[in-house]
Amino acid sequence: MPVVKEIVTSTHDKQLKEDLAEVKDILGEIADTAPGIVREDIRKLVSGNGKMLRPSFTTIAGRYGNFEGERIYNMAAAVELLHNATLIHDDIIDDASIRRGKPAIHMLHGNKLAILAGDYLFSRSIVVASEKSRTAQYGRLAGAVAKICEGEIIQDSEKYVLNPSIRSYKRRIAGKTAVLFAISLYIGANEAGCSSDDCSTFSRIGYNVGMAFQIIDDLLDITGTPAVTGKPTGRDITEGIYTLPVLYALENDDGRLGRLLSKYPYRRHTVKKITKLVCESSGPEKAAAQAELYSDRAMREISKLDEGYTKYQLSVLVKNLLKRNY
Repeated sequence: MPVVKEIVTSTHDKQLKEDLAEVKDILGEIADTAPGIVREDIRKLVSGNGKMLRPSFTTIAGRYGNFEGERIYNMAAAVELLHNATLIHDDIIDDASIRRGKPAIHMLHGNKLAILAGDYLFSRSIVVASEKSRTAQYGRLAGAVAKICEGEIIQDSEKYVLNPSIRSYKRRIAGKTAVLFAISLYIGANEAGCSSDDCSTFSRIGYNVGMAFQIIDDLLDITGTPAVTGKPTGRDITEGIYTLPVLYALENDDGRLGRLLSKYPYRRHTVKKITKLVCESSGPEKAAAQAELYSDRAMREISKLDEGYTKYQLSVLVKNLLKRNY
């Protein structure tokens, strides 16, 4: 998403850039082992213009303890492999044609090969974690996969459902986003030999950042513009996905919003009417308050860390990540 693409480099931090370069080298080596027909496409995906947020978290947390470069870099690569696997599968589910400025893999090779390519990255993530970690990180990554799938299943089962609970929405985005943010930080700290209390703190930071990040993303889908977000306004609504601002708007609906939402599939002019009604309601304001709540929680957890590189770098990264214009 263009609005956050430069978050990592905007910190002008030489150490983080060097760490991410090491991670990208590992990702490139792994991509070179992929089956021939999808090898180049996987290489383009893992070496493309992604934000590298999750491996950034892993290396930053890793420098809070006993930083062992090869071990931490491989764990960061494992996390990014898992993330990229979910992107391939998401593109199939969403029928998205473009990923990071390139044709999505399923558009080039069909759904079957794309699913297998995503599965390949999942398996490589687990293999790297099992071979390079000193603790059972592969179990944690496998658990993260289960949570991610749970979030996607909840989302798919609630498409076009007018009365999903706020609790259900939060479970959905916890699985889609927050879980992987949390585990990215936890693994880095755990591999560096940090205390269980510190590892838990890093996990809470990641969870709260992930929740805030996704709520802001969902807000921008309603209130943003294509020039800012890089995607059409109301795309989630078009797909029958009702996010937090919509759910809050429905709580005080006079009937107009519900009637429009009940007449799916939606034409473009209907989506515009829906987003207008949501923007005129208190939904965006209430959703923004929730994003601020999670952002504040993340910063409070960061404040518990000892002064030094990790606390400073994490503070800068999280502030830049969450202070988007919504």
